[in-house]
Amino acid sequence: MSGAATEDPPTVAPTQAKPREWDGKTRTGLGILIFFYTFRLLGPRFAYALLYPVVLYYQFFARANGRGSYDYLRRRFPGIGRFKLWFMRYRHFMGFGRCLIDRGYAFLGMMGKVRLNRDGQEAMQAALDKGCGVILLSAHLGNWELAAYCLGDFHHNGRKVPVNAVMFKGDGERVERQLRKAGGEPPFKVIASNDSLQASIECKNALERGEIVAIHGDRLLGERGIEVDFLGAPAKFPTGPFVLAASTGAPVVFTFANRVGYKHYALLARGPYYFEYTSRREREANLKQWVGMYASQLEVLLQKYPLQWHNFYMFWGTKRGTGW
Repeated sequence: MSGAATEDPPTVAPTQAKPREWDGKTRTGLGILIFFYTFRLLGPRFAYALLYPVVLYYQFFARANGRGSYDYLRRRFPGIGRFKLWFMRYRHFMGFGRCLIDRGYAFLGMMGKVRLNRDGQEAMQAALDKGCGVILLSAHLGNWELAAYCLGDFHHNGRKVPVNAVMFKGDGERVERQLRKAGGEPPFKVIASNDSLQASIECKNALERGEIVAIHGDRLLGERGIEVDFLGAPAKFPTGPFVLAASTGAPVVFTFANRVGYKHYALLARGPYYFEYTSRREREANLKQWVGMYASQLEVLLQKYPLQWHNFYMFWGTKRGTGW
């Protein structure tokens, strides 16, 4: 794709919010471990029941996360009343908790119990058939961990295609090690995004080896990014995934996994797309168009799954960020 435009969905009215940057810390390490072991010992339904008091705590005391949720929900549902907004934020936290618990299906080797509706998987195979590496561009929408585990099934020319997930490795490293010890090695290698230069080198090397690189496109890395319209107001998105695609020629597939019910997920893939600068002078304009295309895809999905976007910080107006 060379600067080609795609159809844009209708946007909604924005609200004002004080900018606040994401610091790369989810602060849910101990809670994830508790739910993980509850899932393993007592089953998912008991783990879901345990969510109710935990979410109530977050509703009243997690002020920073709550402000981020409020800001997003006001933009997604303009004109929403105060009481309904409070209840919607509770459901927002609850949806996030359920997605965290559902990781247990992957960590415990129980993916066979999850019903998966696959839409557009041929896009992934078409990209792999090119014989080069593939960039999977996703977001903090739905349950990307389940999607990453499903990627372990991809083969090309009789070999299993290695998957590399670009992740911020902050205070979650200890939790990740414990989960690996309890549930086995995940079917992907982690590329730490803390050092943007090193992450870029590792991503390019992986693509040159014909591997899959999975990246989130809805959190900033440092100050680099481009503002596009998102839910009716300017929002800054990272350009790193698109710069990587344009510099390597690797095809890009938009991929998402959204929860549609108990043990039921919808996997969506769109592409493959090819991004190439029309000229050095048009580089910035090309990036803005590509980022806008990605943001438009997020808007389409947020119309269908409004409570599954899990960026609990002040996204609009953010000038700095940490992590893809």
